[in-house]
Amino acid sequence: MIFKKNLYVIYFFLTLVSAAVNSSCSNSDDTAQTDPEVRVQVTLTRPERNTVSEYMQFNGVTQFQKKDNIRATQTGYVTGINFRPGNYIQTGSVFCEIVTKEQRALRNLSDTDSSLQKFQVPLPVESNASGIISVINVLSGDYVNEGDLIATVLEPGSLVLNLNVPYEFHNFISNGKRVEILLPDGKSIISSISNSMPTVDPVTLSQVYLINLADYSLPENLLVTVRIAVDQKANVLTLPVKAVQTDEEQKEFWVMKLENDSMAVRIPVFTGTQNDTVIQVISDKITSEDRIIVDGAYELPDSATVKIQKGE
Repeated sequence: MIFKKNLYVIYFFLTLVSAAVNSSCSNSDDTAQTDPEVRVQVTLTRPERNTVSEYMQFNGVTQFQKKDNIRATQTGYVTGINFRPGNYIQTGSVFCEIVTKEQRALRNLSDTDSSLQKFQVPLPVESNASGIISVINVLSGDYVNEGDLIATVLEPGSLVLNLNVPYEFHNFISNGKRVEILLPDGKSIISSISNSMPTVDPVTLSQVYLINLADYSLPENLLVTVRIAVDQKANVLTLPVKAVQTDEEQKEFWVMKLENDSMAVRIPVFTGTQNDTVIQVISDKITSEDRIIVDGAYELPDSATVKIQKGE
């Protein structure tokens, strides 16, 4: 009787296990059937015909070519400094005055002899140039000798950009060559090569080219980047740079073209002139009417199913 009861319990337990397994399999099948196909979301663009310029970039630094020195005209004590660094001074303006030892010695005697007062007038030190005072080397009361450097004046109209170019690229640069100067604040200046220095640095093997910046208000020693066009192609088929894919060795290039609104097809291409934003593509299988994947093309296999993002 006990044995028969145990058989009923075992049978009931096996029935529950079987039902649970069947339910699990059924749910798995339903999930597999209802899971949608995973599609990569992509954004699209169309090839355009443009003029593409390829650039080389070099470093440059601003410099004032003309720096005029204000020097002591007499030996004595500096007095009456009328300017500060950063002030503008004109030619002939009195920068400071100098009192000689002799004038100081006659100071007490002039109180009793009025005829000596005319010798007490301090001697003026004038600026020989107009510009901005960059450095003042003395303080009021300092003793200086004749010819000592008192201050330095920068002439704004002498501002140039020293462009350092490795000599191996000298064939791409010449006087009058148009350049674009990229400033650290994001702004740019269009100018041209003014002149070149007839020497090469023996260590870096670079040659200095000069760009005149007299019309611009820039500080000295400002580091900038200069772009120079070295190649230009007109009316060529172009795509955004990130639309073109390549292998690790950059020997093969391709783009992903959209077919039938959902399939991405791999199209081999050759590349030509490029800049920071666009690249020339060469292929007889691509026209300006095709839709090319821009975002989402990375590591996308051939004939992959994709989904176009809204707004494309």
